[in-house]
Order: sequence, then C-alpha cells, then structure tokens
Amino acid sequence: MKSYLSLIPISAKVHRRQSRMTRICIILAVFLVTSIFSLLEMWTNGQTMAMRSNHGDWHIILQNMSEDEAKQIIDSSDVAYSSWYDDINVNADQGYYINGKNAVLYGIEETYVTDIMKYPLEGSYPQNEKEVALSADAKELFNVQIGDNIILNTPAGDFNYTISGFYEDDEDFNDIIDGTCVYMCRATFDEVRSLNGLESMSRFYVRFKNENGLKKTIANIKEQYSLTSENVSENTPVLSLLGASTNESINALYPLAVACFVIILIAGIFMISSCMNSNVAQRTKFFGMMRCIGASKQQIVRFVRLEALNWCKTAIPIGCALGTVTCWVSCAVLKFIVKGEWVDMPLFSVSINGILCGAAVGIITVFIAAQSPAKQASKVSPVAAISGNTGVSGKIVHAANTKFLKVETSLGIHHATGAKKNLILMTGSFALTIMLFLTFSACLDIVHKLLPSVSDFTPDITIASQDDSNSIDPSLAEEISEIPGIESVFGMMYSIECPAEINGNAETVDLYSYGDTMMDSFKKSVISGDMSKIYGNSKYVLAVYSEYTALNVGDKVKIGDEELEIGCVVSEGVGSVSGSAVVVCSEETYTRLTGEQDYAMVGVVLEKDVSEMAVNKIYDLAEGNIIADSREKNSEVSGSYWVFRIAAYSFLAIISLITILNIMNSVSMGVSARIKQYGVMRAVGMGSRQVTKMIAAEAATYSICGTVAGVVLGLLLHHLIYVKVVITHFGGIWKIPFTSIAIILLLVIFSCVISVYAPAKRIRNLAITETINEL
Repeated sequence: MKSYLSLIPISAKVHRRQSRMTRICIILAVFLVTSIFSLLEMWTNGQTMAMRSNHGDWHIILQNMSEDEAKQIIDSSDVAYSSWYDDINVNADQGYYINGKNAVLYGIEETYVTDIMKYPLEGSYPQNEKEVALSADAKELFNVQIGDNIILNTPAGDFNYTISGFYEDDEDFNDIIDGTCVYMCRATFDEVRSLNGLESMSRFYVRFKNENGLKKTIANIKEQYSLTSENVSENTPVLSLLGASTNESINALYPLAVACFVIILIAGIFMISSCMNSNVAQRTKFFGMMRCIGASKQQIVRFVRLEALNWCKTAIPIGCALGTVTCWVSCAVLKFIVKGEWVDMPLFSVSINGILCGAAVGIITVFIAAQSPAKQASKVSPVAAISGNTGVSGKIVHAANTKFLKVETSLGIHHATGAKKNLILMTGSFALTIMLFLTFSACLDIVHKLLPSVSDFTPDITIASQDDSNSIDPSLAEEISEIPGIESVFGMMYSIECPAEINGNAETVDLYSYGDTMMDSFKKSVISGDMSKIYGNSKYVLAVYSEYTALNVGDKVKIGDEELEIGCVVSEGVGSVSGSAVVVCSEETYTRLTGEQDYAMVGVVLEKDVSEMAVNKIYDLAEGNIIADSREKNSEVSGSYWVFRIAAYSFLAIISLITILNIMNSVSMGVSARIKQYGVMRAVGMGSRQVTKMIAAEAATYSICGTVAGVVLGLLLHHLIYVKVVITHFGGIWKIPFTSIAIILLLVIFSCVISVYAPAKRIRNLAITETINEL
C-alpha cells in the first residue's frame, strides 16, 4: 500500500451496503438532471423547428427602414437572408377579388417564401410584372393551372396576370378569408398599391446566420439606426426558445427556471451530504483507527472526498445512461402517441449538453456534499474512536426534557436535535422537496392558463354566422342539445368594437353575452365583485381581466343610452378580438342593450364516445353557417397539458422517493451509529416498544421541522410565481394550495412510518449482549 488513499477501493467493497443509499442518491440526482436537460434540449429543438414552420424562419422585422439602410444591414451584419414585405387586404375587407373570392396581396422577395416561410412550391416565383403565384388551394378553388390567366379585381380597376406557380401556404387562413393569397414581386405590388392610392407599409424581415448573442446583435442594430421598440418586431416564439427574446413576459420565466434548477442542485447536495454524514457517523472507529496508525486530519479529509468521488465512477455513468434512455422513451411517446405539436421531437438523439450537465451536477454535488462529512471524520480522535462512538462526545448542555414527554419520546427528539448539522441537512432535504412540489403545483396552473382547451367550455364544434353577425336562431342550440352524445351547447351574442364610454371617456369594448350555465362555470374565476349581480335583466356587467385594458369593480360603462356598472372581474373568459376591453353581460341584458336575440356563435361540447352520425346531424342542422371542428386540436392541446402534468408529477415522485429513501437511510444509519447506546438502554430495562417509539420520535422531529420550513418557504415561492406570472398576465387571486399541502402531509407521514420500521425491527431481533458488542 503506497498511501492511505489505496484503502479507498477496499473500503468501498467492504462498506458497499452502507454506501448504497449514497450511491442511489447520486444516480438519481444525475438521472434527474440528465433526463430533464436532455428532454429540454430535444423539446427546444423540436419546438424551434415547429415555431419556424408555423411563424417563419426569421428573427426580427424592421419598419421605417430605407432601402440604403437595409442594404447596410445586409452588408455589415451577419445576415443569412432577408426580404422586403408588404400586404394589401389582409383582413379581406378592402374589395380585392379573384372570381368573386377575396384576394390578399403580398409584395415580397423570393427569399420570403422559399427561405423565411419555406412554403413548398409548384412552379416558380413570379419573374416579371405580368406574373403572380397563388395559394395551392386556388387550383381547386378556381380550377386553374400554371400558365393560366386570372383577373384581379381592385377598387382602382382590373389587372390581368399569368399564374407562375402555387405555394402551399396557410390553408386555415385561406378558409377564414374565404379566398386566396396572391404573391407578387415588389414592382408588381407597388404598381397595384400606387394605382389604388395606398401608402407603402413595407417591412424588412431579417434572419441572422449566428444565433448566439442575438440579444446583443438586435440591440446594436437598434442603436446604430436609432430604432425604437415600435420599429423592431421580434419573432417571439423562436427567440424565446433561443433565450434571446426581450419580451418581458418571456424573460420573467427564465429566473423561475434557474431558481428551480438551483433548488434541485441544493436538494441533491442536502440529500447526499446527509447520507454521507450518517455514513461517517457509522464508521467512526474506522477513521479513529486510521488516526491511530498515523493518518493526519488533512489525509482523512482527502480520503473522504476521494471516496465520495470514487462512487461517482459508477453512479454518474448509470445516471447518465438512465437519463438518456428515459429521454428516448419520452420522445417516442410524445412523437407517436401524443403527436400534435410533439411530432417534431427527434428520436434517439443524444444530448451532449444533458449528459455534461448531469455529470457536472453529480461531481459538483458530491464534492460540495463531501465537505462537511470530511471535516466531521477528521475530528475523530484516536482515543474517542476506540469506543466506536463520537456522536455523544461533545459537551452536553442539558439532558433530554422528560417533564412533559415520556423518556423514549424525549430521547428521540434529543437525538434528532443534538446533531445540529444532521438536523439541518434532514430539515433542508424535506423542505426543498416540499418547495419543489409547491413550485410545480404553481407551474401546472400556468400551463392551465396557457392551454385554454382544458376548460370545460372549450367547444369541440363551433358554428358561426357567415358574416359574424348575430343571425343564428337560438332554436338551433336547443335542437343540437337533444342529439345523443352532446354534453353541452351554449350560444353567444357579440358586438366587436362596440362604441362605449368608460368612466366618461369615449372608447370601444368587445361586448359578449353569456348564458346562465356559462356564468355558473366561471364563478370560480371571480377575482373581485359579485357574479350574482350579472344574471338576468341587470344593470351590471362583468369584465374579463387583461393586463392591457384593466377594468375594475365599480367602473361605469355606457353603451348607447344606458350606463352599466362593472359588477365583477373574472380572470379567464372569452378573449378580446379587437384589443378593446372585454365586457360580458347576460343574454337578457344584451337583448335590452342592442335589441338582438340571435346568436353569432354556437359552441358544442361533445361526449367522448359521441358517434359520427351525431356529428353529421350537427353539420346538417347548421348548414349555411361556418362550421369548425376543433376535436383534433383540442385533443392535442389536452394531450400536451397531460404530458406536462405527468412529467411534473413524475419528477416530483422521484424527488419524493429520494427524500423517503434519504430519511429511511438516515434514521437507519443513525440507529447503527448509536447501536451501543440502544444496547445499554435495553440492558437497563428499556423495552423494544420504547426503542421503537424513540426512533419514531427522531424521525418525526426531522419530518415536522422539514415540513414547517418547506411549507412556509414553498408558499412564499408559490405566491411569488403567482404574482410574477399568473396574476400579472392572466389575472386572478392567490389562494393557499390546500390540496397540494394535504398531499405533502400524507407523503411526510408515510415517510416517517416506513423509516421507523426497518431499524426498529433490526434492534428487536438483536440480543442485548450482541447489541452491546456490535461494532
């Protein structure tokens, strides 16, 4: 043996059982980080691809730019590609038609459709001022082919063009406008715009080559060309995934993600350090013998640190492998079972960043966690180690308090509180788990707000009038409700940008009507006020919260000749179409205000086992109106919500498992470290039942301290997330999550019960003489 460090592999084999829990904690910590970071990278890559496909592969749009400035940006910046863009009749309300169908005109460069939007093309981009390209569905809509002529009707006259190609663009948009998109070169577009007397609203799309440091690149362009935030629009869905968005709502989420990661890291440190402390306490004689044969304190410290890092040789590869396999399985489930927005998830990709993060966290966590046990081991004196117990060698200030509690209970509490470091580690371990649990509980509420289709009133089938007017007979809703397989039917009247006065100021509101059943469902979303005032023919209306158009209880809203009062504010409901404040009233009040009683929209919620025959009957009854079937989309969004929910609770289950195993291991190893004390207690008359109660009191002390600290700190974090994200952006009020706390308490009680069983059984099965002689 060349040095004391040569004992490390030998000690690892001999004490393999004692170190098992520590190695399990390291494996689970590495597994969690590797799987989370790997999944995050796979999800980010998949979502980035999806966002580029849905929103375009661009980073910023610049407005009020001259041709020369745009050329300077292309020449001086790291630009991959760019394109000028302008449009006419994008809302299909300016009188541009082809064969009686609405036509939306786009003046773009070829890079816009090929590189930025990446629309598949049949044919070619318009090569001259006599050619245009159309949406792919125009072939069937107009029965035309490449090379055919079309006539574009505009307010200033008709234009004749030859079709050069067809782009597979947004079919949903074409359905909404009931027409097609027309793609022109800029010269053709400028001619049409000029003849129709329209001003140029050109925007300049930019996609940078290097996506590292995009925030700085965008800021430099703003500064160099004196551009305000109003002149620069970001592709927020893409930039947020790249961590480069300047959007305040998105940036508010980054610190929360970092905070969650730090909590996970600290939780790992506490758990591993607690296991190692118990491990060291159980092997005091071993370290004392090393001191007896000449090992210095520094050598003992180095020995414990290297022994801990030696566990990493097997624990880290196992944790990384488990994390990677978990990532592969999760990606496969999301891609082939959940589908929807997850179809772009890559399969069998290895996340180098995830593995490196897992390995780094494992090494850093173990190294930090080993500091305290190493110092504790170095303090073992050769003389004290001969007895095999140093845990009680310190100065005892006072004895266990037996005035109010029985001896065994007092001793259990005394054992838990006597070792301050171990108490802090155990309390911290429990507290951090509870904090994570409450944090993820708040995150689930955020996801619920972001995915509105999980609402009970998200329609599976929507029936809307052709011209968005209130022209659907209410009897249609009654007829549909009688069809078997229909869960609920509700109608809605609305007036978008309805002229109104808010507190004496002339403004507009989006006015909607709710039926009684719908209002009942939104009672749980009331932020302030009294929902009961809104029912029936009333002088009160409710407002849907918005961070941009805040209305409060008591505000006056005058519509026509009638002045109404905001009776309550709800955190969720129908959204604004025009950007105006959303005001909702009862159907009776709406009819009184406007004189209308027909619906503009009817929503149908289907039962899960509804037949296609029932759906076809709905289509037949609604003939002549616009019908949208959202079942597939709702299913995808609901699947995404449950994916996040399952992932969050799986993560919490693993953290909870680590905590349960940790307290079991700590109590068990604490018993082993005091085995002679328990032997002496039994020798002087303490029964096995009393020993069990003593161990239970020790475990309960850890649990109670950890629960109190965790619930208090967790509620503060839960409240912070609600204030920063939920209330700020969605409205609402913070409520104590009693359900989550109840689950936590059940988990804690379960941990205490099972942590007592094994060590108590071991002591009961040992003879008193054997216990006293146990090393």
